[in-house]
Amino acid sequence: MASSVPGLAAEPVIDLPIAPGFWTVETEKCATVYYGYVFDGTRWGALYYYGPGGTMGPAAELEPITQTRAVDDGFTQMQFGGYDGAGYFRVKPLGTDRALYRVGAPFRDEIQVSDEPLIRCDFKALSPKMQAALRRNAPGLVR
Repeated sequence: MASSVPGLAAEPVIDLPIAPGFWTVETEKCATVYYGYVFDGTRWGALYYYGPGGTMGPAAELEPITQTRAVDDGFTQMQFGGYDGAGYFRVKPLGTDRALYRVGAPFRDEIQVSDEPLIRCDFKALSPKMQAALRRNAPGLVR
């Protein structure tokens, strides 16, 4: 009989085709960025400073990924909670430390699609301010 601690469940293994880390839009510089996305192995979402010049925050909007599945054109779709509605969040690798993030949002009678080419920033390349935000909100990524 295996022993276990009641009430503690193992974290689900999330299969995304990108490496865990801090991701930002490819036009940003890792040393000065104040907005990006975090994939910590089980959660995805935005981590950012806001206000004039990113002077306020940080704010973290990280959600547990409950399921992933391959979809068209090499993308992997992420599902959060039990919701799997008309909108979607997808990611596709574009090489080492590069990816395409696609969001489909319902609007009237259609789905509006937006793509963001992303790069992954090494923790040590981030500003001390972003490093502090990662330490607080995704400590497993600190290396």
